[in-house]
Amino acid sequence: MRFALFPACARALVLAALLGAAAAAANPGAPADAVHQGVASCASGICHGSAKPRSATPVQQNEYVTWQHFDPHAGAFHALSEPRGREIARRLGIADVTAAPQCLGCHADAAPPAQRGPRFQLDDGIGCESCHGASDRWIASHADTPRVTHADNLRAGLRPLEQPVVRASVCLDCHVGSVGNLATHAMMAAGHPRLSFELDTYTELWRTSGGREHYVRDQDYRQRKGLPPATDVWIAGLLAQARRQLAILREDPAPGLLPEFALFNCYSCHRTMGLSRWAARESSPAGSAGALRFDDSALRLIAAVLGAAGSADATLLPEMVRELQAAPGRDWAAVQRAAAALDAALAPLAVRPPALSAPQARVLLEQLSAAVQRGEYRDYAGAEQVAMGAVVLLEASGQPTGSAAVEALFASLADDERFDAARFRSLLEHATK
Repeated sequence: MRFALFPACARALVLAALLGAAAAAANPGAPADAVHQGVASCASGICHGSAKPRSATPVQQNEYVTWQHFDPHAGAFHALSEPRGREIARRLGIADVTAAPQCLGCHADAAPPAQRGPRFQLDDGIGCESCHGASDRWIASHADTPRVTHADNLRAGLRPLEQPVVRASVCLDCHVGSVGNLATHAMMAAGHPRLSFELDTYTELWRTSGGREHYVRDQDYRQRKGLPPATDVWIAGLLAQARRQLAILREDPAPGLLPEFALFNCYSCHRTMGLSRWAARESSPAGSAGALRFDDSALRLIAAVLGAAGSADATLLPEMVRELQAAPGRDWAAVQRAAAALDAALAPLAVRPPALSAPQARVLLEQLSAAVQRGEYRDYAGAEQVAMGAVVLLEASGQPTGSAAVEALFASLADDERFDAARFRSLLEHATK
């Protein structure tokens, strides 16, 4: 288990963000009127509610218990009623946080009332069907193997989460947001955590949360669903994240003097998200110190991947990112044009993502480390993405990922108020040697 050796602070970094995770992305093959049966429909001891893992079937059958006791998603709804959730609601003027659509979109399986079965409970939080899809067309037959195949279940509406692109779309709906469902700047000013995401790291930390495997990636799993290399998952996640951010940017801004600040890199203004200290940070790629910067970490990492893979687009993408960063100085229409151009450049890559060989992964790791030494990725958000990507690349190039050096690297990201860019540079250089 690649992430089992991560320090507690690194797990907290990711698992805290998971509390805001939801999954509203639809399986293209799912019926539009499919009904959500509720977590209780999966909780029988002969289904997924066994107290202990079983070995007689391809799955462990204790997935409900693992979710209930170890998965942060299970507490997403109840987090709304905890002191921090109530205080955020008070500051936002929300009378009932447990009924507010802007909160339920990511703290519950917000299925429309007409599509809720008799055992469905909103306070289950992010339950089975939030990720796997409404189950009424496949729940009764999905375990009847080999008569019913995985392909049969997918046709009935089960989401193919083993496919990185599908999984990314599901996770991004709340870890980044979507049009009409966004953790806004006002929410963050009221105390909502800053959002961050990286598909491969988050998948593994969720899969093994609490020291219990949500599912086992054994030979049977590989035969039924496949298991792409971690670098493929990482790259697919970067592309999906970048395109989602660009899609939100392409929408017309809400009425008002300013655009939605949640679309920008928090650290282009804030020294920390604790709001206790202020200082100038990394200059904007557009060339103006102190200028607002969109969160372009995924885009810059994609450009680095393309360079290591020998793609001709490697030199084009950085220039397009600079154009996007400069566009707010003109008008929002310029932002939308730049976002559309970038998305058009990424669309073919999303269909056929670049793959990295072990030598290319090693080269990319060295290039990222060198870029950090030059002063790139020096704000907290950029460093966070580099660290998660570095672990993927270490594994892909056959190097250890559970070393004390890697632990120290993630420990340096445990608290943005104590983040030290110079220390991070030194730790990354040591971890990637």
